[in-house]
Amino acid sequence: MRIGLHIDPPSWSLTEGRARGMAARERSRSPRGETNGEASIVPIIDISALSGDSQAAKLEVAKQLGQACEDIGFFVVVNHGIPKDLIEEAWSRTLDFFDLPLEEKLTHKTDDEAKYPYGYSALGGEILSKGKEVDGAKSSSAKPAAGDMKEMMQIGPKDANSGMPPRRIPSSPAGFSEAWDRYYEEANNLARRLLKAFALALDLEEDFFESRLDRHISAMRSNNYPDQKGIVVPEGSIRCSAHTDYGTVTILKSGGPGLQVSKDKECPTWHDVPFVEDGFVINLGDLMRRWTNDKWSSTLHRVVNPPADKAWGRRLAIAFFHNLNKDAVVEAIPSCVTDSRPALYDPIVAGEFLMLKHLASNGKADPHAHLKQRAGA
Repeated sequence: MRIGLHIDPPSWSLTEGRARGMAARERSRSPRGETNGEASIVPIIDISALSGDSQAAKLEVAKQLGQACEDIGFFVVVNHGIPKDLIEEAWSRTLDFFDLPLEEKLTHKTDDEAKYPYGYSALGGEILSKGKEVDGAKSSSAKPAAGDMKEMMQIGPKDANSGMPPRRIPSSPAGFSEAWDRYYEEANNLARRLLKAFALALDLEEDFFESRLDRHISAMRSNNYPDQKGIVVPEGSIRCSAHTDYGTVTILKSGGPGLQVSKDKECPTWHDVPFVEDGFVINLGDLMRRWTNDKWSSTLHRVVNPPADKAWGRRLAIAFFHNLNKDAVVEAIPSCVTDSRPALYDPIVAGEFLMLKHLASNGKADPHAHLKQRAGA
């Protein structure tokens, strides 16, 4: 049986899950994020109107989202519509997975990333900044960068028509596969609501993006950042090195502070992203930047180590990376092309774009290949 295409009746109730989730959150709780008393450059936006009947209210939210996408490419959403019980159950089961013995987790490590680009990755197994020269000066004599201080688990779509390999999802701990499948679907629904609002913000028909989403290749990943108390952190290593995301939009549930953004690629100035307990952090990926002809931003971000004077402890995050259909053609959205802003990029197939970005992030391709501008642009 193809893993992920069938879900047995869950062995948990949402009421039971909520109680377990509240206890589990204490295992990964960090204090609320501080921004040093300064207003964050990342806005917090109430999107409840996106699920309502008032078109005027939807347009107002779309306007706020569009402004955030243009200004910084990051925002936090509240009143997003994903049930709290469901989030807490996924959170609890995810912590249970990372608490398994390393030997068991390693059985979910892929043998060949080219054939199956998902699965488990141990602590230090990824360096997202490989394609970005931002986390320290690089020189021929510099030491190789240490791996990011996190371990990960990732799944892809379960739809056999997506063109991606069949989903492999751990059967242990109990309830993990069911919780992740439900969370994945809810996050995808939220992404679609956001994309409808994006369409309105870009003066398009509300369903502009829908025809490119029926066989999407979205991925979901959880990062487990261990408590650094009592461990030696390699020189130059941080929890998650600086990078930009791949696709259209990322939906992040974070367990605490540490996420930072920078609008500057060279000599970046970092700003804290506000931590909102019941909110989701949303950011755009490079594909959306390209699709909007650089009108909207795909912003550099990272997760820093806890400051010496703060006991942040363990940090968990669950990220849903929304992507289009593998064969969707992406070319500059008409409303983003003007005489003063001609089309900067040639059309590209979404799957090919993601592969270029993936190779760049792993240091196997030009870090700018996926955003190479057309001749004369």
